[in-house]
Amino acid sequence: MAGSTCSTAREYMDSITQQLQLVNDLSIDKATQAIYNAWRGDRRVFVYGNGGSAHSASHWALDLMKTAAIDGQPRLKALSLVDNIGTMTAVGNDISFDEIFRYPLHAYAEEGDVAVAISCSGNSANAVYATQWARAHGMTTITLTGFNGGKLRDLGDINVHVPSDNYGVVEEIHMACGHMVAQGLRHLILAGEKETVATW
Repeated sequence: MAGSTCSTAREYMDSITQQLQLVNDLSIDKATQAIYNAWRGDRRVFVYGNGGSAHSASHWALDLMKTAAIDGQPRLKALSLVDNIGTMTAVGNDISFDEIFRYPLHAYAEEGDVAVAISCSGNSANAVYATQWARAHGMTTITLTGFNGGKLRDLGDINVHVPSDNYGVVEEIHMACGHMVAQGLRHLILAGEKETVATW
C-alpha cells in the first residue's frame, strides 16, 4: 500500500488532529455556498471517486440530499456516479475505466450543475477526465484531494486539500468535509427560509 501508515491509535488520532488544522476551512465554506447556489437554482450535484473515495461519494450524496433537507423545501438533487454498478461496469468494460464518470456526466449534467471529485492522490484518471469535462461544459468543480493534490487540485474551482500521505487520514477528513458541507447547507436553507418569511 502506497503512503504512510500509523502504528498506534493515538498516532492516528494525533495525525487527524494535526491535518485538520492544515485544511482551509474557507474552502469548505465556499464549497457549501456553491452547492447552496445549485440548490437555489434547481441544479444537480454529481459526486464521484474511486475505492474508499467511492464510498465517500455515496455518503456525500446521501447527506446532501437527506441531512440538508428541510421540510417544505425542495430536496437537493445530489447524485453519486458510483452508485449505478451497471453503468460503471458497462462503460468500464466496453469503453474504458477512465470514462466511467465522464460518460454519465455527458448524459445527465448541464451547465450550472456542480461536479464534486474526491481523490486522495488527485491523479485518478477517471476523476480527472470527468472534472476536465465538467469545467469545459460550464459546471462548477469542487475537488477534494490529499498527498500533493495531483492534477485535480488545479482543476477545482474550489479545492479542499488535506496535505497528508496517509490514505486513511485523508479519507477520514474528506468524509468529515461532507458532513460539514451538508450541515452548512441545511443552515443556509433555513436562513433563506427565514428571510423569505420575513419579507411577506
